[in-house]
Amino acid sequence: MKYLVIICLFFLSCTDDRPLDTDEFEARPSFETNVFQTQYSAGSINTGNDSNTGQNKLRDFIDVDFLNEEFNADYLERLRFTVLAENSIDQTQNLDFIFFDNNDLETFRVTEPIPAGSTGNPTLKEFSVDLNTEEIEIITSSVRAEFFVTQPSTANNSGTMQLECIVEGGYLFSGE
Repeated sequence: MKYLVIICLFFLSCTDDRPLDTDEFEARPSFETNVFQTQYSAGSINTGNDSNTGQNKLRDFIDVDFLNEEFNADYLERLRFTVLAENSIDQTQNLDFIFFDNNDLETFRVTEPIPAGSTGNPTLKEFSVDLNTEEIEIITSSVRAEFFVTQPSTANNSGTMQLECIVEGGYLFSGE
């Protein structure tokens, strides 16, 4: 009984009769999610799974359904893609991160070279892309994303390419 009285006193002492002014209310929640994390051998890239003349290309798909929700189109105000790469292949690897709309038309592209490394001394590269308001609108209307890793077709090397992509975003909810 003693604890019940203490709990009641605590709750009664912490209340206030002032109304909440929702006109000046503002909330800025944020999120961080790992969109993909993968590793490819040089042999996989050398062979390629999407042969093009003059280069070897490895292609993979990324699920970005969470970006094209109506909720994001209305409240998403900040979006950043951060890519972490580790290349132990003795060739520069070119990374393309491409978004597409419902008609399979490209809506947005990020292209970045990942410098050559070696098995004993891999190259580490981190880069970020901060999107502006217009780019956020384009991304949230995209339905699919793909990434491509390419290198010259004459490559017959060894090693691995490790990639990780983290998406950070922020929302703005206000009473206005």
